[in-house]
Amino acid sequence: MQKRFAVIAGGIAVVVLLTGSAFMNRWATSWVEGPSFQGMVDRETSKGLKLKGSYAPFHREGALGLRTDSFTGLEGSKTIVTLQAQDISGTFNPLGIILRRWEIDSIHIKSGSVMLQKTEVTPGASKGVPWPPWWALFWPYRVHLADVKIDDANILGKLRDKESGIYDTRLEITPNGRDFEYDAHGGDFKTPATPPLEVVHAHILIRKPRLYCSEFILGDDAAHPEQTLRIKGDAGLQEDRSVRVTADLTSLQVAPWLPEKLRAHVEGLASGHFDYTSSGTGLETGKGSGKISIANGVLHGLAPVHQYVVVTGSPDPGNLALKICQADLSWDAGAISAENIEVECDGVFRLTGTLTIAANQTLSGQVELGLTDPYLRWLPTARTAIFTRDEGPYHFTTIHFSGTAQKPEQDLSPRVAHEVGKSPLLALKLFFNQAGEWFDFN
Repeated sequence: MQKRFAVIAGGIAVVVLLTGSAFMNRWATSWVEGPSFQGMVDRETSKGLKLKGSYAPFHREGALGLRTDSFTGLEGSKTIVTLQAQDISGTFNPLGIILRRWEIDSIHIKSGSVMLQKTEVTPGASKGVPWPPWWALFWPYRVHLADVKIDDANILGKLRDKESGIYDTRLEITPNGRDFEYDAHGGDFKTPATPPLEVVHAHILIRKPRLYCSEFILGDDAAHPEQTLRIKGDAGLQEDRSVRVTADLTSLQVAPWLPEKLRAHVEGLASGHFDYTSSGTGLETGKGSGKISIANGVLHGLAPVHQYVVVTGSPDPGNLALKICQADLSWDAGAISAENIEVECDGVFRLTGTLTIAANQTLSGQVELGLTDPYLRWLPTARTAIFTRDEGPYHFTTIHFSGTAQKPEQDLSPRVAHEVGKSPLLALKLFFNQAGEWFDFN
């Protein structure tokens, strides 16, 4: 008899549990898919991201799964300006309540796009947290995201008033204590200051008060993975906005970095290293130094070279293969300098010196230009009046630069014109050479 009562009691308990579970399941579904839950999540997300955000209606999937079609965040007042995400799903982990947190595991986002902006610390901003009500001692007080994967993410900002950033990357966000690590593979890096580059890998840890980038690798040719730009460093996010960055170039193609009109006329692979530090986010507070060299450099089809050959009757050097091309670079409060410049095309020219573009775009500096005999014979007084210093096969002159980066000026042309003016016959010959080029007589 006692055994029968136990069986009956067990059966009743099962029925009660099943009935209660079914009731709770219906209640949970109604709450999750209703406006109260969506309003709470909209409110908390908006508060955390400092924007006006709203989710599409939520739907339960299984016992603990959630899904929504989209999230839209607008009018951001801090770092995030806008945020769009599509096809969001995740799993609620009830064990997180024991640790007083809402824990969401395995969040998956099919695609998303975020627009960021540079922000400054607000002086005197309150850092205090309001005293919680008594029941908060027993209530989860934060959200814990175990893992977030985004198949197609855009991380964007504004540079020179144009949309810039990383497009179509695979992004994974994982917690590191109370901080987050961001790991990205693939996609494209596009800004108005650089040519399009491929994102190989990026790894960032945001651990306030600083952001740490342990690796940011960009490439310019998937067929040549050794051609990369590697960047690492850290940056302050709060009162301290200092920045430390190191960059290493390995065999990057030079042409895409040049003005469009020169790209078809220059070949070569650039390598180098650059260190940069600043006390703030603006380039005007920064200082940096490094070195760059170009291997396999070739100049071809340049209009000034063609014009020089035609007008002076000098031999055509053909493609100018560069024996050496290197310089030391420095940045100081908005001014950029190239020092110890050294460029040589064996048997044609050699150039050394220093050039500086100030923060206001003023150009200054001087270079030593050396030419070989075949390219000076057209001017009888060249070696006695202008190219007066000899070194090996080259005859050198000093050229002083001034003006601006947009309108550079130099003092070589007036000196050459002065010497040409001493010989009316030479001036006439140069004129007809130039005229032949204009009217295609040659």
